[in-house]
This record gives sequence, C-alpha cells and structure tokens, in this order.
Amino acid sequence: MKLVIISHTPHYKKNGVIVGWGSTIAEVNHLTKLFSEIYHIAPLHNEAAPDSSLAYESEKIKFIPISTYGGVNLKDKLSVLTTAPGNLKTISSVLKKSGSNDWIQFRAPTAMGMYVIPYLSFFRKSKLWVKYAGNWNMDNPPLSYKFQKWWLENNFQNSKVTINGYWEGQKSHIINFQNPCMDSEELLKAKEKSKNKNFDGKLSICFVGALSKNKGVDLILESLVKIKDSSEIDKVVFAGDGIERSKYEKLSEKINVEIEFTGFINRKELELIYEKSHIIVLPSESEGFPKVIAEAAAYGCVPVVSDVSSISQYFDETKAYLLKNINSSELTDKINHAFSNRSKLKIMSENCVRDSEKFTYEHYLKSLSDKILI
Repeated sequence: MKLVIISHTPHYKKNGVIVGWGSTIAEVNHLTKLFSEIYHIAPLHNEAAPDSSLAYESEKIKFIPISTYGGVNLKDKLSVLTTAPGNLKTISSVLKKSGSNDWIQFRAPTAMGMYVIPYLSFFRKSKLWVKYAGNWNMDNPPLSYKFQKWWLENNFQNSKVTINGYWEGQKSHIINFQNPCMDSEELLKAKEKSKNKNFDGKLSICFVGALSKNKGVDLILESLVKIKDSSEIDKVVFAGDGIERSKYEKLSEKINVEIEFTGFINRKELELIYEKSHIIVLPSESEGFPKVIAEAAAYGCVPVVSDVSSISQYFDETKAYLLKNINSSELTDKINHAFSNRSKLKIMSENCVRDSEKFTYEHYLKSLSDKILI
C-alpha cells in the first residue's frame, strides 16, 4: 500500500541530503510502518536548513520537490497562482503511479489547498485523507482557510478529515485526532526525567516556537516585567527563531531576569530545555494544537497557554493554566499563581506526564489503522 503526501512542509538541502521541518519528517518516518512506499510532495527551499530539520530515515520515502510559494510582498503572494500549473503537473504525475488501494494525505490548511483540494476532489483514483492541522474553529480565519474548511466540511472531496478536538455538530467524516510528537521510548525517557523535577526552589520557564507577536512573545516579555517576585525565576528560555528576534533580545535586556534566546535547535537540545523547565508558556493568538505542549508535558512542564482551539480539550485546568483573555495582565496573574501554589503546580505536572501517553506515534498509528485505513 502506497501513500502520497502533499504538503507545504519546508524542505532543504543540507550537505547534499534532503531534510525537512523536524516534527513533520519524524511523523512521516513512522508512517513507513503502515505503508510500503511513501512519496512526499512538498516545496524545496534554497536557504540554509534550520537546526530543527531532520532527514528521512527510510529508503521507502521519496521526496518530490515542488516550487515554493507565498510571502510578504505582492509578487510573493501572487506566486501561489503562478506556481500552481507546475505544481499540479508534478502532483498529477505522482498520482498516476497510485491505484485505488493506495492513499493520499493532504496536509491543510495552506494556500496551495485552494487549488489542490478541489483537484483531488475530482482527479484521483486513490483514497484520500485530509489532515487539517490548523485551528478548525478559528473565529476570523483568512479567506483561503475559510474556503478550505467549507469544502472539507461539506465533504466534496469524499474523504475522512482529521482535526484537533471535537466540536458541537461535527459531521461523521470529521474525526478528532491527537497530534503525535514522541515514540514510546522517548516518552519513557521523558517520564524518568520528570521524576527528578523539583518545584520547591527557583523555577524555570520556557517558550518553544516561532518568535513572533502571533505566538505571544511580546506578551511574555511584558509579563516578566510585572511578575510579583522575579527572584523566584531561575531562567527563561526562548527556543526558536524569527525575523523579530533581535528586537526581542533588546527588549529582554531591560528585564531583571536571566533570559536566553537559543535560535533553532535540534531535538536533543530541546529535550534538555524541557528537562530543566517547570513551566512552558505559549500565549498564542491562534493554534491548532501545538505539539510542543505535549512534548513539554511529558517532561512535567505545566503549560500556561491560550484557551484557543482544542487546547483545553486535551489540557484542562487540572493540567494547565488557561488564558481566557490573551493579554500580559492575565498571563502575569497565571504565572504568579503558579509560583505561589507549588504543591498544586507539582500535581498539575504529574497530571501532564500521565496524559502525555496520548501523543505517542504508536497511539497515532493505531488510531490511523482503526479509524482511517479501514
């Protein structure tokens, strides 16, 4: 059984080897346990690969490059249209090799979905599964995302659609799926490390993701100024990168807390941060379900996170501090509360570790076999 994945996952060449965005590549590597061949159709970028990138681990996986698209200026935005004919030609040529017993996975939402989802709805022989990784219940989605959700919800493509969370009135072809982020061996290692976490002394905080306003980096820095007793903070680590990094580094110099910006890092370096951290902060404006919450939870890091999309369905108030209002004042209040209630924080940490089992690749593959590939 073959699988063709069509996605917007960035790929790069590093020392002559194709690498891609780490979390997606790790997931694809595990899918080889269910499929004999996997073709991953995705954009190939010219710039240097981030340290978080990974290589494919199996010869079963073949990367098929398509043109990059999108960006800030008008020309870049129009590239979604100008690259469409060539990208569709590549997609079509790969799909011709697949039969009725094979599968296609399209990863949405993405600007490319505006034309790829309709194309797959009418021109395919294989079975289709759409993985919608974004916020399914976004209040004010971009027009392209709104169109893709409308199409998928009405099932014009005749497929299963996996999403983060469950929503009232959800149709039967739309299925709640946990986003995988670790294998059982990694989970066991994380659980062992969590046992050594001490909540009595100074506490460390981490943020993991793109350094941007949308991810709430501005709010974190604002809240650190307002913390009741900053002497209780051992260190704050921002793991990730972005075009505004230098701005945030300058702002952090005025805050009386030790703050580190790591840039992009590999998985082992990230695990060391989780191991040393007590709290992960992610006050995003919008999310699907960020894998970093589940990764950090396995190490006993308690999330202080926006109550958006499906996050509270997986991490309720027994395991997380949920921001109902996404502003620096509420974020400060939640962090102050966590610091002043150490026994509760420790219990929440233990709850996080216990529930992190739902986010293993083994659980994901079993769910795929039971709910999709039937």
